[in-house]
Amino acid sequence: MALEITEDLIARQAREAQAIIRALLARLAELEARLHQTLRNSSVPPSSEHPHAQPQRDQHRPRRQRGGQPGHTKHERPLLPPEQCTDVQELQPTSCRHCGQGLAGADPEPLRHQVGELPEIRPEVSEYRRHRLVGPGCGETTCAPLPTGVPVGQSGPRLVAFAGLLMACFRQSQRRTALFLETLWHQPCCPPSPSSCKRRAPPPCGRPSSLRGLIQSPCHRNWRTIAGSGKALSS
Repeated sequence: MALEITEDLIARQAREAQAIIRALLARLAELEARLHQTLRNSSVPPSSEHPHAQPQRDQHRPRRQRGGQPGHTKHERPLLPPEQCTDVQELQPTSCRHCGQGLAGADPEPLRHQVGELPEIRPEVSEYRRHRLVGPGCGETTCAPLPTGVPVGQSGPRLVAFAGLLMACFRQSQRRTALFLETLWHQPCCPPSPSSCKRRAPPPCGRPSSLRGLIQSPCHRNWRTIAGSGKALSS
């Protein structure tokens, strides 16, 4: 049990002892006040503190446990409807795990377990073979034109939109964008090509949240090719 030092107790001591006790009590009060001082409640300039210094935690404040707190709203990924799943497999046990006898029937409310996976990415490459024929009367060659809507360059409107999305919205460099297209989409691409895609992409109206939103946006219906043919492509 701590001894409480009162004025009556100090008055019973000698004069020299009283002076020493009062000096020690004043020093103790000063040191205790310093323990609770910060840059926010003292006269110390803010520049004296490290810019990344963390504020001191209140020692008397109870520490919260990790994870969800009692009474918090549960957050979980909702399950897709069965009609939106690519594959649905019915798994039924054949024997009892306890007695080993055979089982038959179906559970009206089975446990649903969904696994999402990315599809295998393969680029859709269309080849147009333009034949050049020689006129029988004049000898001049005539080359077949490209169908309406086919870009002169080597990238379609969706590829142009995706490259522009990576560089404009997600701040990727030309080299990283080209590496992404070549590694994941197996689309041959050199570093200058994404920059050309970014220049050809239409100006953004707002901030698109996805590639689909960028393509389906009303102000992005006309796309220009990488080669700069000047002809707008239909959506």
